Formats: sequence, C-alpha cells, structure tokens
Amino acid sequence: MVPDAPAETPEQSAANAGESVIIHFTGDVTYVSTLQLVVMVQEYYRRGYRRFVMPIQTRGGDVNSAMFAYETLSRMPIEFSTAAIGPVDSAGIFLYCLGDKRYAMPGASFLFHPMSGTVDTNRRGQEAAERQVESLNAWISSAERACFGKAPEEWDLERRDYRVTTEEASKVGLVNAGSDYFENVDPLGEVSYIYPLYISNYSGAR
Repeated sequence: MVPDAPAETPEQSAANAGESVIIHFTGDVTYVSTLQLVVMVQEYYRRGYRRFVMPIQTRGGDVNSAMFAYETLSRMPIEFSTAAIGPVDSAGIFLYCLGDKRYAMPGASFLFHPMSGTVDTNRRGQEAAERQVESLNAWISSAERACFGKAPEEWDLERRDYRVTTEEASKVGLVNAGSDYFENVDPLGEVSYIYPLYISNYSGAR
C-alpha cells in the first residue's frame, strides 16, 4: 500500500519528520479504504513522518469504517490537516474532522444526515438494530461536538437540509483554516497512485 522503500537510518527518519505526506482520499468510505488510510499513516509514521495532509472528496459510505479511522488516527501524535476539494458527504465528514486544520475550496460542500436503520420483522433483530443506530448516533453527536462544538441541528442556518456550503461551514467552525492550503502544495511532488487513494511527499512549510 505504501511504496516500497529501503530501511531508513535515524538521520533519514529525522529528516522525514520535517516533511509532509499528502494522502488524497477521493473514494467512498469503506472498510477497505479506511484500512488503507490507517495502515498508510501508521507506516509513514514508522518511517519518521509526523505531518499529514489529506485532500478529500467523497460521497460518504459506512459510518462504522469512518469511526474506525477517526478513533485510530485522532489518537496518534501527528499533525493532520484536511482539505475539502469537493462534496464531503455523510461518513466522509468524520474523516474530514481528523484535521486539526480544516481547509475547503470555495465550491466544496458538506452533507449531514441522521443515521437510520432497517426494520427487521424479527423483534429481537429489530431491537438490536435500533440499539446499534442509537449507539452510532450518540458517537456521531460526540464526534461532531469534538470537531466543531455543536451538532448540525443546533446551527443557526437559513436552510435546514444540512447540505452546507464552505461559507456556512466556516461560520460554524467546521472549516477553520480557509483555503490557503492549496497555495502551499507542490503539485510536482513525487506521487504514487493507490486505489482509491494516492500519496505524495513534499517539503512545503506548514
């Protein structure tokens, strides 16, 4: 998943700490894509990298997979920035919230919606599904408050469909770093493609 590299000396690892790894997340949020993301960050951390930037555009996907990535990566001692480069929907918002600095292009947007569960004709199965949905909704509310202070339904927005623009997201703190990130990225840096992610390294000032 991470490009093969020779064993690194302590000096090389120390040099890597001053560089950034760019991880472009442009696919759905699935078990596979979030596992790739976590393993990729952990591998680069092992090689001495401490700065990560993740441009993201996603239709969303599996909230359990997003929870796995969020809970794992948010506990690592790293500098993580995210940048919305288009729509960031549903479960993808929790990957976006991994960023201590959260940038967004002017045309980006964010879609929020509550979890819903399927109804099982077996009462025991239905009750279990309802408890799971309740538990996930509690985690979602906790993650949203940790990211930007309040749940979307508490925002004072003119529209109530929870598809918010970059400007609206900036007003409530979801976007907290503008869009100037894009002026600091070296587009000619070494890039390796990994479906549905690809990475690049650069030494831009952060």
